[in-house]
Amino acid sequence: MDKIAIIDFGGQYTHLIARRIRDLNVFSEIYNPEEFSLDTEIKGIIFSGGPRSVNTTEAYRIDLDIANSPVPILGICYGHQLLAYMLGGQIDSGNKTEYGFTEIECETDSKIFSNLATNQQVWMSHGDHVAQLPKNLRVTARSENVKIAAFESDDGKFFGMQFHPEVTHSLSGQQMLDNFLKVCQAERSWDSQHFKELLIGKIQKQAAGDKLVLLLSGGVDSMVALRLCIEAIGNDRIHSFHVDTGFMRQNESVELAKHFKKLGFQNIEIIKAENTFLKALKGVTAPEEKRLIIGRLFVEIANEELGKLNLQQNWKLVQGTIYPDTIESGSTPKAAKIKTHHNRVGEIQKLIDAGRVIEPLADLYKDEVRALGRELGLPEHLVERHPFPGPGLAIRVICSATDKPQDNYRKEAAEIRQMLHQFDLEGKVLPVRSVGVQGDFRTYHHPVVCWRNKENKDIWKHLRSASVKVVNNFKTVNRVIFSTTPVTELHMEKLYLQKQNLDELRQLDALMRELTDKIDEIWQMPVVQLPLVDKFGKRCYVIRPVVSTDAMSADFYEMPPEYMNKIINMAKQKLDVGYIFYDVTTKPPGTIEWE
Repeated sequence: MDKIAIIDFGGQYTHLIARRIRDLNVFSEIYNPEEFSLDTEIKGIIFSGGPRSVNTTEAYRIDLDIANSPVPILGICYGHQLLAYMLGGQIDSGNKTEYGFTEIECETDSKIFSNLATNQQVWMSHGDHVAQLPKNLRVTARSENVKIAAFESDDGKFFGMQFHPEVTHSLSGQQMLDNFLKVCQAERSWDSQHFKELLIGKIQKQAAGDKLVLLLSGGVDSMVALRLCIEAIGNDRIHSFHVDTGFMRQNESVELAKHFKKLGFQNIEIIKAENTFLKALKGVTAPEEKRLIIGRLFVEIANEELGKLNLQQNWKLVQGTIYPDTIESGSTPKAAKIKTHHNRVGEIQKLIDAGRVIEPLADLYKDEVRALGRELGLPEHLVERHPFPGPGLAIRVICSATDKPQDNYRKEAAEIRQMLHQFDLEGKVLPVRSVGVQGDFRTYHHPVVCWRNKENKDIWKHLRSASVKVVNNFKTVNRVIFSTTPVTELHMEKLYLQKQNLDELRQLDALMRELTDKIDEIWQMPVVQLPLVDKFGKRCYVIRPVVSTDAMSADFYEMPPEYMNKIINMAKQKLDVGYIFYDVTTKPPGTIEWE
């Protein structure tokens, strides 16, 4: 079978590239650069993105006779830079960073941009850039900040793109990849129609004669994993636990128990463990530490319940891990860790290394899991539930042990305010930090809050442009959030994972989900509690409505301004809270969750 080889240089989107190629009915396979060798089935090669700089001694390389390659090669982001470098070009590491939406101007006589409009909206995430090409390459696209946004060779064998065509926000990205496959002349024979049967067969092989133990979060991933296991080996050999950690959404554990019963899921126990989790997390503020403690407790509770079942060694743990969970935890040898997911903590990893864990969904993205859920007969309202992180609301409380800012975040504040003025906005840097992903690396930087300083008709256009420009130009910032009213006094206040704080967050989360339940475009809407209060001592929050399909990239939802004002004002009055900010950051540079 013809295939395209994806060379993994550690990019966060490596598997997404492979999937997009398969979507175009060509088989794709991912290779470690140190272990790659050409074979006759390979009709083209794609170099992925990656977290390194080509100019460093630690840069990832590949031992490949580029000049004499018998098949076309496409480089994406880091791969674009590496390909140009290997062919004799020059790569610069400078201040011309770009994250998020960017407009490029294309040469339509290029094979890659064939039959596309001259101006294209694409998705950038890079620091380095190609500064000079060798004589046999020509520029085929440019952006405001980067003069070589794409290139190709005179013989039509080598292609480079500084942007990411594989993410959905590069609007014509799939057509660009399709054009590359045409150059490769690859046979379009791949068909994933029987994917369900393949996964069921894989579970049967991995389970052998063992009993299976599942920890059910109640999200679509764990429910699809359970349904697959039931299809594979039946109910009798499966024991499931739903752990009510105290970090669930309002009434969620009760509702889930009803769903499980209605679906015919058997041998499921609801474990109330709120006190256990709150005690273990008392005084803990660091995001990574919270995740690790929660993951460890899940394993301890599972072991305790297994002891009661007297299964001895005759069992395996099943997790609903999907691909974004593993890639953001730095799953590939060269990938940078963005955050540790609860199903990748040390205790789980030991079980994985011992062959005691089954993860049937580990190569799938969220939309593929949803499609699989429908094929397995799960009800639509469960399949389309908003994603909810395993650690739950624990990572939506931005904890702080001090009421004083601990770093010099004000250094660039005046310049940021001046830049916001270009978009009829006023603003300030907030003394809190959140996780982001920039240039395939984890960042832990500050959000900028902004608000109108004059009325304008197209607020979303102004906010989108301001968000991209501020994040691209200031290294201390990875998010921009919007306030519907001017922000006057804000004060830091100590904040911990305590039942009262979690209950307040639960109430606001429930109200916001109720008010936006009919908006189909919203894929997920985290509500975040901040260690900030307004001048009246009322707690401040962030809402983050996002549009996405696979969680690897995301855009903020452009809610009609009148309705945004309405729901924010309603929530502030009903629940007596302070500012409710609206996150207007794409992913990258801001992850969907704040921690």
